[in-house]
Amino acid sequence: MPSSPAPLAASRPAPRRRLALVFLAGALSLPPGWLRAEAPAPGPRWQHIKTALFFTSEDVKQLLAKPEDRRATLAYFAPLRLTKVYLDNASVDPAAVASLREIAADLRAQGLEVSGAVVPSNRGPLCYNNPDDMALLEGRVRVLAQVFDEIIVDDWLFTTCTCAKCLEGRGSDSWADYRSRLVAEQSKRHLIDAAKQVRPEVRVIIKYPNWYEGHRQNGYDVARQTPQFDGVSVGIETRQPTTQDQHIPTYSGFVFQQWIGGDAGAKWRSAWLDNSQMQGAGNDFVAQVWQAVLARAPEIIFWCAGELHPPNPSCDVYPPLWGMMPEFDRLAGMLSGPARGIPIHLPLGAVGEYNIFGYLGMVGLPMAPRTAFPADSKTAIFTQHSLRDPQLGAELLARVRSGKEVFLTWSLLRDLRGSELRRALNVISEDGTVASSTFRVREMFWRSTPVEATRPLTFPRIELSTWPYVRQVALVREDADFGVLMTAPYLEGQVDVLNMPDNSYDLQRLPEPVLNSIRSLFFGELGVRLVGRGGVALYPFGERQYVLYNMNDGPAKVALRLPAGSPTQGWQERMHSTNLSVSEVQEDRGPWTRRETEVALALGPFELVLLERP
Repeated sequence: MPSSPAPLAASRPAPRRRLALVFLAGALSLPPGWLRAEAPAPGPRWQHIKTALFFTSEDVKQLLAKPEDRRATLAYFAPLRLTKVYLDNASVDPAAVASLREIAADLRAQGLEVSGAVVPSNRGPLCYNNPDDMALLEGRVRVLAQVFDEIIVDDWLFTTCTCAKCLEGRGSDSWADYRSRLVAEQSKRHLIDAAKQVRPEVRVIIKYPNWYEGHRQNGYDVARQTPQFDGVSVGIETRQPTTQDQHIPTYSGFVFQQWIGGDAGAKWRSAWLDNSQMQGAGNDFVAQVWQAVLARAPEIIFWCAGELHPPNPSCDVYPPLWGMMPEFDRLAGMLSGPARGIPIHLPLGAVGEYNIFGYLGMVGLPMAPRTAFPADSKTAIFTQHSLRDPQLGAELLARVRSGKEVFLTWSLLRDLRGSELRRALNVISEDGTVASSTFRVREMFWRSTPVEATRPLTFPRIELSTWPYVRQVALVREDADFGVLMTAPYLEGQVDVLNMPDNSYDLQRLPEPVLNSIRSLFFGELGVRLVGRGGVALYPFGERQYVLYNMNDGPAKVALRLPAGSPTQGWQERMHSTNLSVSEVQEDRGPWTRRETEVALALGPFELVLLERP
């Protein structure tokens, strides 16, 4: 077998604009015989991560049907050090069993685990009231169950059907209630039960898609379906956040694993990501993998072989991927202690401000999703997702009465009109929107600082009375200032309210002093806060480790602030030995001074570091 192309330098990921050149050098100009290489002997696996590759039914035909194809394919994907492959079957023909058995046996002989896979689709989403669609689904899984001990279900389990039968079956229910019940019932009968009738011990794994806000509307119900299935895979699939039609912030991939995977407990099997339509976006693809590693996913599934293999244009992300594999494994082995974050209330089945948990994470607020109401923490974040909890108003009030803090989005507070907490702010007017590039950041008492954004930003218009004075951050115009971040003591606790920009992505574009003011509210909860620009995520682990990930195209000067008295000696950056500047700093806050320990550093574009305190 010819040697593999040299991997990209892993220490400093290349900016996105250079990836086209990387592809030309590393993928289009593959060495002679690369795609015809002999299959490697079973090689070493990664020490700390487990990797798997999904083959669609078309991939199976193109890349695995013949022994020589399998050898070449395994050689091409050898740098991933795969532990497992998933083989999709789109046939109901019993004759397909023999071919799948042959392929699976050969792959197992190469040291791979092999599972089956099914894409529940019939040239589009299935109708769960259509007998032909149900027969198709059942026939496919019956074939798979004759070959495999495990079957993973691709995220086409959803439905969007509005045929007469579906309309009649819905009755007076919402589409969300009807479809989530229908899909759970029919997939149990025609998928899970059908497979177990063939092989009682077969394990059936559900893969949840990344479009969480549309889950129940299209038939997914995590609370209902996780108990039905034997395992759970959770989609990351943030792809190119600014160009894909889903526009999912990268940090959401981490939250999905913590939220849905954490709820699944021992059933959580894997994170699932893909490079579909990601030509030229290797940094964004690598960012997906980092989210899986940081979430400590038990397995990372790459979808799919055909997308990562020439001549598919999106395969240009493959060299950056396998060039970074040693770094993924190295970080996974260094992480110590549980992931920490700010409790954010995300009941299962909730719908709220689109991926707000991801946007908050992208400005350095680490998220710790809680499906149950977080009652004991010093502070916690509540969004419109919390409205899924029927006791929300009473629970929030109880938190404040007990002397704790609640951090609400303005959208949630506006919806709590019947709640006592709605009276925490004296709102004069809240109609329409307002735009400006000037902000006022309150420091202490009457002292405040004007700061400028790079361009005007638009917010929902919140005009407040002078007293009680609650504006920690305000958007300023000639005629008035308008609330952006508001804090009000109430009963024995405190109510904080964040007015999100009209375009959620603009949260990352807020001036640094504005972001620092928001982050400072969680200092007591976390014992650490980020200082610097947006687009940098913070992942604390245990009491000693802090991962910082710059997801910007440009460099970022950032710092961690810790309580005064924290060590100033013995800090280290363990990924690249990046230079750190550690010192005691102080800020004048009116009549008093705040002292903190600062750990400052400069991050390159798409650079990830691991800081460890002594």
